[in-house]
Amino acid sequence: MEPVPRADETLVPPRPPLPGTLGALRPPLLNVLLFLLTFGSAFLAGTWLTGAQHPEPTEAEALRQGLGFALALLFIMLAHEMGHFLLARKHGVDATWPFFIPAPFLSLIGTLGAVIRLRSLPKTRRALLDIGASGPIAGFLATLPVLVLGLHWSKVVPAEPETPGWTIFDAVLHWFQDGTWPPLREAFALGYPLGMELVHDLVLGNLPPGMTLALHPIAVAGWFGFLLTALNLLPLGQLDGGHVLFAASPRLHRLLGPPLSAALLAMGVFTPFPGWILWGLLMGLGLGAHPRLAEPEERIDGRRRLLVAASCLLFVLSFSPVPLALLAR
Repeated sequence: MEPVPRADETLVPPRPPLPGTLGALRPPLLNVLLFLLTFGSAFLAGTWLTGAQHPEPTEAEALRQGLGFALALLFIMLAHEMGHFLLARKHGVDATWPFFIPAPFLSLIGTLGAVIRLRSLPKTRRALLDIGASGPIAGFLATLPVLVLGLHWSKVVPAEPETPGWTIFDAVLHWFQDGTWPPLREAFALGYPLGMELVHDLVLGNLPPGMTLALHPIAVAGWFGFLLTALNLLPLGQLDGGHVLFAASPRLHRLLGPPLSAALLAMGVFTPFPGWILWGLLMGLGLGAHPRLAEPEERIDGRRRLLVAASCLLFVLSFSPVPLALLAR
């Protein structure tokens, strides 16, 4: 028997869920389109990266390696974002499907990453910690097999003479002394984080003296997986690491924000990776705050403490002070 409404009550049928929200089972068309555009952009970047192993690659080699790079890269990015997405659903937080950001010709890897938007905020420290930590953990686990395959297919080649890095501090000094900016090489060097060094040693061991590794495009995707994990686990603002730190200690999150932002700015000036300047400015100019939780627990449980410890370990394994170095002539 259906309920009979009272005189002062009107039965209103439930509204269908908005596309991309908690109730939607399929990603909206926009998300699918951005994913496909990002795949195409990454494919183009992968064909260009083929030149690191083959100075004059055949069309078949370029297509094969470009496809492998795009598949590996988006596998890592999708694992990261779906880690957030699935844990958001588990905790009843309204989250969109991932939005991938294509960047043809603007980015070394053809993309500026991906994001999900939380339409409602986690209410508890447990939910915030689970959602924040799940993305980096899933992305890191996806990165490991990609990197192992990429290193297996990389080539050992003679090492070129070491070139000094180009820093903003050195460039300013050069300008004051000579009135010109120092010239840049049309090349860059990838910095290996500790985790990548460990995987490299396990897969390939020590290289012969005077030799280095020309990374296969799939290995470059693995390198990006470490960078993605490190950037997201920076313990600042509403980055994943910021969520983890806020869930562990809101007071520590508030105290560490300004000095860590200043440290990133200094790294951008004095190291060959000026990209840290952007991150320092974003965190220092208003994006370093974190919204309060509606129902915060007094303490997090033991399992969540393990999540905090795992997030710290992944940050140490993934972080490199100079992930990508600009080279001077």
